[in-house]
Parts: sequence; structure tokens; C-alpha cells
Amino acid sequence: MTAHELAPLVVCGLHVLVAAGALLRGPGRRTHQLVAAVALALAAWSFGVFAIRRAPDSAAGLAGQRLLHVAFSALPAFYHHLVRMVTGGAAARRRAVWIVYGVAAGFVLVALTTLPLLVRGVVRTPRGWAPVTGALALPLFGFYLATLAATLRPLRAARLTPMVVASSLLLLAPLANFVGALLQRLQLTTLELPPLLLPAGVVAVALVWFATREMQS
Repeated sequence: MTAHELAPLVVCGLHVLVAAGALLRGPGRRTHQLVAAVALALAAWSFGVFAIRRAPDSAAGLAGQRLLHVAFSALPAFYHHLVRMVTGGAAARRRAVWIVYGVAAGFVLVALTTLPLLVRGVVRTPRGWAPVTGALALPLFGFYLATLAATLRPLRAARLTPMVVASSLLLLAPLANFVGALLQRLQLTTLELPPLLLPAGVVAVALVWFATREMQS
């Protein structure tokens, strides 16, 4: 197994540790539950990447794409809700939070039941099974970027607390993976970027663990 294949599996394990740590430190707290939900979505995303890179055939590659797109669809809603909670805006923006959840649920349903609308198929590449995008792939990508942009605004305006910093950096690993894959897809680099996921994941784990400990004290 190469470092390119192993990196997302290690990051998956790190995010599972984040989820377990958050739930153990505050099992009845909404913020801790949201941290766990975000971390598990990131873990599923990373495992989907691992499955795509290790898939022996197109059917297994499609199964990995399905898991990846379920996680990719759910992540913005969990992350948006988490940021609204830690910045104190969840109550005031409750309607917006539920709208994001509704759109995310729609894309998750599409990924589970009619995947060809997102991924029409997969093609073999040296780095795994690449998706042939479907009609709803671009709207999903737009939803992801729009939700992320709306989420970053309250983070920038919030007072810097350990949880705000940790929430800001939780997306380091998937963003590193996403940027690396985009640069490679555009043939702008041949650099093996996935190992960058490892320090990003470690930093995220350490910060979230510290932040949940601070909230408990």
C-alpha cells in the first residue's frame, strides 16, 4: 500500500478519534455532538477516498464514490450548525440552519438512491477511479461552496476561543485533499499531496481535543 493510498485511511482514523473524544467528554452537549457529526462525516469522506484509490474494479469504485458523496453532502450542514453554535448564532439563524439541513438531506438522498445524477460512472486513472460527473454534480459543488462561504463569515467575526479555532481548522484535511485533487485534475502539479493530510489531521485532532476539554472545565 502506497502513502497515497494510506494517507486518507489514517486521516479517517484520526477523525474517528475526534468524534469519540468529543462524545466521551460531553455526550449530552449539543456542541460536542455536532463536533462528532462533523468528524464522522470527514471520516466517511476520507474512507471513501481510500476505497476509491484501492478499488479493484469499477463497481467498488462507484461504491466509494457513493460514500464520498454522502459525506460530502452532509458535511456542510453539520459544519454550518456547529459554527453557528460556537459563535452564538444558532438561535438567531435557526431557519437558515434548517434550510441547509434540508438541501443537504436532498443531496444525501440522491447519492443513496440515484447516484448517476451525481456520478454517471468512473474511469480508471493512476490515482484510482475518477468520477464521470452527473447533472447534479455542479449544483452540489455550488451548495458546498455557498454554505462554506456563509459559515466563514461568523467565524471571522467571532471572538477567538479554542472551539472557534478548532472549528476553523477541522476542514484542513479535506480541503488539502480537495485542493490537491483539483490541482492534479487540472494537471497543474504532479506532486504527491495526500501526505499533507496527515499533519493537517493531527493538528485538527489536537485542537478539537483541547477545545472540548476547555469547554468541559
